[in-house]
Amino acid sequence: MPWLRSGDTAANHPIALAALEHDDFDDRLLNEVFGFVMRCALQSTAHLTDYVVSRGTAIQMAGASRVGMLTDVATFAGYWVEQRVMIDGAERTVYKLVEDPDFIHMRTKEEIEWERQRKNDNSNPALIIPVRFRDGDACRYCGMVVNWNARKGRLAGTYDHRKPRARDTTVDDLVVACGKCNGIRSDNPDADRICPLLPAPSKPYYSPKTIEWFAGHEWAQSNGYRPPRPPARSIPPGQPSGNGTTGQKASEAPRTKGNGHPGSSQGKGNTGPQDDARPREQAEEKTPPPRPAEYPQIPADPAGRRSTGSGISGSGRDGTGRVGEVRSGLPDQPPSKPDPSSESPKRKRNRSRPRRRGNSS
Repeated sequence: MPWLRSGDTAANHPIALAALEHDDFDDRLLNEVFGFVMRCALQSTAHLTDYVVSRGTAIQMAGASRVGMLTDVATFAGYWVEQRVMIDGAERTVYKLVEDPDFIHMRTKEEIEWERQRKNDNSNPALIIPVRFRDGDACRYCGMVVNWNARKGRLAGTYDHRKPRARDTTVDDLVVACGKCNGIRSDNPDADRICPLLPAPSKPYYSPKTIEWFAGHEWAQSNGYRPPRPPARSIPPGQPSGNGTTGQKASEAPRTKGNGHPGSSQGKGNTGPQDDARPREQAEEKTPPPRPAEYPQIPADPAGRRSTGSGISGSGRDGTGRVGEVRSGLPDQPPSKPDPSSESPKRKRNRSRPRRRGNSS
């Protein structure tokens, strides 16, 4: 929409203060000229005249009795320059306002028309549906997933015109972009160096809401754009899409080994894929280091014997120690009688002294 903007210091701008030097200056002239010029500029902005104030506008704002004085002071101070131009076959007087963003900034007709075209392009299904199908939900400059529900902010999903102010926009001229990258690029002529374009993703990421949008869009269905398959996992806005683009910054690039090629080993120039090398690297990390020579390895079964009952080695014995069990490959033998010499002295004393029953007489 049209608008006029003045700087915060416009009231004390050198152009405004120059009115004090006019020969016919009085106490009211400074503020009167400033307000007169601003009103002329506002009306001219609404009619997209590109900093040009017509003579009729000046008469309307100042009145017939004061227009001569105010236009002369405005020209003297430097608010504008008086010109004679041809309009509809007749020569007329106009006033060309000074173009100073810190003083008076007016949106031009070209800017307004370009804004209207962008809005029309961004709502044209013949453009945005093929672009969304090609790019998915990831910004083509930083590779981050955008948020289509946000209208403002760095993660807001937008469409960037690769050819600013082009009359006829095509699908190739539009790419999906986040609000941050689109704002950085803007109309900067050096935008491609600041935010270079990434290749189109080989496997675009589509959020569940985007898939639902495709499924419910009449133009997409009638023109053969079928809803994509749901993603294996949902990626929140602001995270890398991992959709096959090469949009990685230097700090996010995959780690390399040897000569710098992903998957190379010991600098021998092996350029195999990095993913194939990861299992081998993990297996090597899990392998325990060899024992030192001074600590010989002890076999799990030193005697070469195992329990036939439980199938596992015991704790220093052959078998479980139960009666009748095969021990060390020998046949069953009855248990031997206990050795009297192995009994405790207390046991011997109790046996040598007979136990008395009843009361002694």
